[in-house]
Amino acid sequence: MMKRKLVPDVVKSQELILVTEDTSVLTVSKLMAEKNIGAVLVVNHGDLVGIVTERDLNNKVLSTQIDAFETEVSAIMTRNPDTLSPDADAIEALTLMQSKHYRHLPITQGKRAVGIVSIRDLFKLAYEHLVEEVEFRDGLMRT
Repeated sequence: MMKRKLVPDVVKSQELILVTEDTSVLTVSKLMAEKNIGAVLVVNHGDLVGIVTERDLNNKVLSTQIDAFETEVSAIMTRNPDTLSPDADAIEALTLMQSKHYRHLPITQGKRAVGIVSIRDLFKLAYEHLVEEVEFRDGLMRT
């Protein structure tokens, strides 16, 4: 299970939402709601410079009552986030996300943002693996 590469085994086809640092927090929040996603990557000419998550919106915007229309995403994003390459395996992602309490992890090729893996993606993979194990074990028990 965990030897599967992040791309394409875990993160298959995804519509990657990228914004620039001068995008308003309100625009980012609306994008996340519209696309039903928990994080957006922030880029400068394609190079990853930050990530904005639901947690950022809650902790740095809603709870502080800053003006989401006036505030640029650069003010609330997590700068220079940890990343993994597309050929990293699922266990590397899970280990990093678990140890740092991340729910989203950018995938980069060099400095270029190419994807994002969520804890939900990894949970789905683990679930599928467990189901396959149970089905395999049950199949052995029947023979």
